[in-house]
This record gives sequence, C-alpha cells and structure tokens, in this order.
Amino acid sequence: MSIPAHLRRSLLFVLVLAPACKNPSDAPPKAQAPTIEAAKPAAQIFTRSHPCMGTKCDVQIFHTDAALAEKAFLRAFEALDRVDVLMSTWLENSDVSRVNQNAGVEPVVIHPETYSVIQKAPWLGETSEGAFDLTVGVFRGLWKFDEDNDGSLPTQAEVKARLKLVNYRDIVLDDAKKSVFLKRKGMKLTLGGTAKGYAVDAAVKAIRDTGIQDFIVQAGGDLFASGVRGERKWRVGIRDPRGGRESVIYKLELSNRAFNTSGDYERYVLRDGKRYHHILDARTGFPVTSTRSVTVLANSSFEADLWDTMLFVMGPEKAMALVEKTEGIEAVIIDANNEVHISSGLRDKLTKVHDPSPGI
Repeated sequence: MSIPAHLRRSLLFVLVLAPACKNPSDAPPKAQAPTIEAAKPAAQIFTRSHPCMGTKCDVQIFHTDAALAEKAFLRAFEALDRVDVLMSTWLENSDVSRVNQNAGVEPVVIHPETYSVIQKAPWLGETSEGAFDLTVGVFRGLWKFDEDNDGSLPTQAEVKARLKLVNYRDIVLDDAKKSVFLKRKGMKLTLGGTAKGYAVDAAVKAIRDTGIQDFIVQAGGDLFASGVRGERKWRVGIRDPRGGRESVIYKLELSNRAFNTSGDYERYVLRDGKRYHHILDARTGFPVTSTRSVTVLANSSFEADLWDTMLFVMGPEKAMALVEKTEGIEAVIIDANNEVHISSGLRDKLTKVHDPSPGI
C-alpha cells in the first residue's frame, strides 16, 4: 500500500526528531552540575602563654584547626606543670626538695625523669672542670636573684662557708633504684640550669603527639622550633645582652632544633659599677665574670640547656674549643669585653643585625 506524500513527510519528521525515545538507554547523558570544592581553612598562628619553672612559657602553633591547637596547648602546659612538680626547688614535695631535705640522712627514690636529669651531674662537673656543679643549690637564699631580690649581696666569708658544701662528687646515684643521696647535711641540689630545657622537650613531645608538627615552644631562654611556618622556617634571634628585651643582634632560620640562651641580664644586682648575676662559678661561689651570654644550637632543648650553662661558666676560650670538637653542638658566645665568638658551624647561618651594645 502506498503512503500519501503528505503523510510520508510527517512520519519522516517524527523519526528524525525522536528516534531516541524508543530506547531510554540510548538517551544522551544529562549535563552534570558543576561541583564546588569547599575552601580549606587557611593556616594561622595560634599563641598561648603559661607560667612555668619560674618564668613564662610561650607557645606558637601554625595550623588550620583552632580546636586541635587548643588541645595541643592544654597537653603542652600539662607537660610543663608535670616537670615543674617533679624538679622545682620551690615546691616542698618535689623530687629535688625531698633529696635536699634528706641530705646526709638517706637516699631518696625519685621519678625516672628527675633521675635522668640529675644523672648528668658527674658529666657536667667533670667536663666543666668543676665550674658547673648541681650542688650550687646551697647558695639559694644567700645570693638573692629571684623573688627575694632585695639588692643585697653576701660577704666573702658567707660565700666561703657555703662553698664547702659544693661538690658534685658527693652526689650518690643508684641507677637500679633511681635514688639520689647527698652525702653531707646542708648540701642542696638545683636543676636551674637543666630542668627548663627538659620541660620544653616534654612540651614539644606533647604537642607532636596531637599530630601538630609546626610550632615553637619557648620558656625564658630555652626554645625549640618544630617544623615550619608556612613555606619558610621559623625565625629566631639572639638577644643583645645590654640592649632592650626586644633588641636582637643576630637572626637565624630554624627548624626542628633547639636554640637556648643563658645570659647575665635577667636576674642580677648592680653594685659599684659591677654586675652580680645568677649564674655562679661553682669553684668560687661567685657569679661568672668572663661571659655575658651563650647561645647553643642543639638537637634537643635539654641538651642545649646543659651546654649553654656549662659553656657560660667555663669561659669563652675553653668553651669554644670544646664546642668545635663536639658534633651536634654549635654556639655563639658574647664575652665580658663584648666580643662575639661564633662556632664554625654557625658562621654562615646567622644574619647580623647590629653589634652588641656597650654597658656594664
């Protein structure tokens, strides 16, 4: 049967326009709506402070998550407080205070962390030739450089009398029991030149355990820089011993290292044109006169804390000679004549800002 021409034209129109309607699987794919990724929060600096070890601890965290940063601050401050409770001489029930209270009486079993710090006493004493001795705690209250600072100074006779009780060889250590015994009554330990660095390392571990890697922990002159700040390392500085608190003489880019400073400018008394400060030479019982500040670069803050105090009391010449033959330790020493001594491994890493300021 033939189909009229006008019907053939209508049928062709339908077949051309709608052939796909016969099989849904042949339908052209629907256009996909464009997807929009949620913008990731930008990393920023979060900062908190906390009192610790007789000073202030500042923590800076570079991260995107404010809630996680707050958790890290809490963990860090808990770690600092734990070390303070163990090692402070200002708390009657601390490990150190109990050892001092039982001097000449009996050994005291202490926490393994405290023991690991006191265990450094023989090495410090021998390496410094007796200049750095943890038993200089006996001078507390005679030299007044803390909250008791009233401007007074002890007499030669008073210093000489207490000096008889200073001797790191009279610290008896029992590694098995983790006990410490001071042989003579009246002897006293102090961890003032060691415990703060240990505390900083404890805070560093606590923050890293939360998953955060980019941050700085600083307690007084003890500092550890972890990771980076964005696309660059952290920038730290060496304070001018006779400049203001914000005056910096050298700058350094730092990542995953400690950078600790001991100086004569925080706790001191000026008398008759002479500065008396809190870092004592254990051989004389008097403040060190050869050095203004020592800054040490090391792998841990505890290590840097041991070294900066030890180098300070040894004097610049012997100190720098020791640094140059010790792997992993670098130092900047400013001596009593305001001359700067820089170890070979740091000379090309420091950026000089200005010379140290003059002054007493």
